[in-house]
Amino acid sequence: MKRFWAKALCNVRVNKALFTFASYNAGPTRVMNLRKTTSKMGLNPNLWFNNVEVAAAKKIGRETVQYVSNIYKYYIAYRLIMEKLNKKRDVLDQQKAS
Repeated sequence: MKRFWAKALCNVRVNKALFTFASYNAGPTRVMNLRKTTSKMGLNPNLWFNNVEVAAAKKIGRETVQYVSNIYKYYIAYRLIMEKLNKKRDVLDQQKAS
């Protein structure tokens, strides 16, 4: 991830991960070209959702867009599950301490 996106302006950690997944699926050179195309379209080349994904869908089709979207959905689901488990654990710990 650092190799291709460390110098890029996309400094949000999640966006770096999304660009890395897109690069894995479509190739890093293609994704860098998509970012240039995104900029020419007047969109933000440093954000995946609603920006580079639009250029990707137009230029290379939906496969990479769907791939990144699916990974992101699983990430959100996992994060929500972990938050719920941590809250449950905290409540149990508080009950034991009482």
